[in-house]
Amino acid sequence: MTAALDVTGETFSGQDWQGRHLAGDRFTDCTFSSCDLGEITTSGVTFERCRFTDVQLGGSHHQGSAFVGCELIGCSFFDAQLHGCKLVGTRFRRCSLRPLLVRGGNWSFVSLRGEDLRRLDMSGARLIEADLSEADLSDATLTGCDLSNADLRATRLARADLRGTALHGVDPNGPRWAAAKIDLAQAATLAQALGAVVEP
Repeated sequence: MTAALDVTGETFSGQDWQGRHLAGDRFTDCTFSSCDLGEITTSGVTFERCRFTDVQLGGSHHQGSAFVGCELIGCSFFDAQLHGCKLVGTRFRRCSLRPLLVRGGNWSFVSLRGEDLRRLDMSGARLIEADLSEADLSDATLTGCDLSNADLRATRLARADLRGTALHGVDPNGPRWAAAKIDLAQAATLAQALGAVVEP
């Protein structure tokens, strides 16, 4: 049985890890540049304060792994899956995130500002104080998420399904709600945020 890696401060450039399985490894303050991580599977792997630039992660599967305080620039997550992963404080810039399947996990303080997230399925994810400003979440599935105090300024939510999602602290004037699906409890929360008195 191969021992888990514990790597700090390394630079990986142009490497091909396609299809590799990682379990329990830890990468801290590492840089990944123009690497092919397509179809890799990770289980309990931690990337902390790592920088990914032009990295291919298409078809990758991640279970209980973490990308904490990372920066991802120009990376592709085409057809990737993240189950119960932790992405606290991670920033995405100009990434390809469609299609992407997210099941639960902690995405608090993540920055997805201006990203194309149309039809993304992020059911059950924790997105407390996430920056989703100017992002396009049209037709996305956000059921059961926690969007408390998230930044939704100019966020497009056309036909997005937000039923069962916590919206406490969200500025109701921020996002574009056109045809977004919400439940009665959420409607009351938004009405109260607008200063209305909700009575039975």
